[in-house]
Amino acid sequence: MVYFDQAATSYPKPERVIRAVSEALLQGGNPGHGGHRLAMEGAERLYRARETAARFFKAEPEQVVFTPSCTVALNMAIKGIMAGGGHLLISDSDHNASLRPASALVRAGKCRAEAFLVVEGNPEKTLSGLRAKIRPDTRAVVCTHASNVTGNVLPVEGIRALCKEKGILFILDAAQTAGLLPVRAEMADVLCIPGHKGLLGPMGTGMMIVGKGIFLPTILEGGTGTASLEPGMPEESPERFEPGTVNFPGIMGLAAGIEEVEKRGMEAVYRQELETAALFYRGAREIPGVRLHSLPPVYGKSVPTVSFTIGDAGSAETSERLSQEGFMLRGGYHCAGLIHRRLKTERTGTVRFSCGAGTGKREVLRFLEIVQKIAREG
Repeated sequence: MVYFDQAATSYPKPERVIRAVSEALLQGGNPGHGGHRLAMEGAERLYRARETAARFFKAEPEQVVFTPSCTVALNMAIKGIMAGGGHLLISDSDHNASLRPASALVRAGKCRAEAFLVVEGNPEKTLSGLRAKIRPDTRAVVCTHASNVTGNVLPVEGIRALCKEKGILFILDAAQTAGLLPVRAEMADVLCIPGHKGLLGPMGTGMMIVGKGIFLPTILEGGTGTASLEPGMPEESPERFEPGTVNFPGIMGLAAGIEEVEKRGMEAVYRQELETAALFYRGAREIPGVRLHSLPPVYGKSVPTVSFTIGDAGSAETSERLSQEGFMLRGGYHCAGLIHRRLKTERTGTVRFSCGAGTGKREVLRFLEIVQKIAREG
């Protein structure tokens, strides 16, 4: 089996991640919920994990909120910021993790939202298009750092600067870049991150890093282990946004994954994976019948993700045929509806190649042989 679906979740998980999860399950106690030894030891380990994440993303520990996923973090950020109404702008490269919360708010009559066009390969045109969409009541911009369909990196530094100029809040979805590209807390007012992709942690983990001075209403309330006699949630972060029992085993695995990324060297990993993606791209564009829906992978402008289709076949059918040959790739719409209208792949979807640890030149060359075989057979 060859796994080319790293954009969905990283695999295989590092041994240190598996060990950290196992040790947390064996420890016992509920971190921060009690004064006995097990609860206190768990709270100390939880804080160290928060410090690890804060160091990695150049934040303070109290800015780091652990969430069940990047999707939950985006819901918290979007629904919190837009609670007072106003106008929201979203990129047409975004995932349903931001598109659907925005749509739910619009349907409920709580805000107005529209998409701005991402012109891949032309960041200046993307930024000028965004600027033209900004209105006096625009409250926030949300966008993905890189498309999970094409791998294109958006001009987020320019978007951040434009938001600052206009006094607009910026929410950044780093689902496809955290652990591969430099992602820092200062890049957005709210940074939303999955734990299980580039950070190599377990599924069911994520983070929301809230900028200093940003106050968000809560969308979830419950026990925090502090201020228990008060009817409302604490004012202080992160307790304000972590009601109930946290996913302690998952968070321990996430912290271990971050440490593994630091050990491997993020820059070295990114370069190796991008070279692998570029090798696939160069080979695939020479195969008759293969249509590529991504631009060539370029350092700093792409993550190692390439979308393609073969002939007129639907992507799910192609993905199934590849699976039968031992290659694991996702076919479909990748939970990103708007971008397929731009790519004109509403009928077929795309097959997504996304590489990571354990795959390189040998696996790509074998894969290209199979793609060529499927394209020839039709």
